[in-house]
Amino acid sequence: MVYQRDQAIKNFKPEPYFELNAEILANQQKFVAKLDPYQRFKDETGLMTFMQDKHVQKGSQDGFIKDVQKQGKKRSSPQPFSLSSLQSAMNKRYHASASQTLAAIQSLYEAKLLSYPRTDCAYITAFTKVEIC
Repeated sequence: MVYQRDQAIKNFKPEPYFELNAEILANQQKFVAKLDPYQRFKDETGLMTFMQDKHVQKGSQDGFIKDVQKQGKKRSSPQPFSLSSLQSAMNKRYHASASQTLAAIQSLYEAKLLSYPRTDCAYITAFTKVEIC
């Protein structure tokens, strides 16, 4: 099963596709919305057929907002970085070596802008929370 997945990844060939986006102006605010977020078309003909079926025209046109749904969502804060996870993230994002990352966070620690960098504690202790706040 792992081998088959690996082969599928190796043999993957990206294919161009079309999506239908709308630039919407409401209350003097612009935003881009996907008309159908999961609908993709292999060619422009399929897209145009879809637009004709849904009575959507290319270009500017007036419309009205039929429904608005608002949902409040809560998301937990991410855990603080450990030294190794920070070094890994810095390498992936900025191609910084482990020693470069360590030097940068050490200088931030010495400037009192960062808590002690060489801890493996994955949460903020009550004592640290008092210091931060």
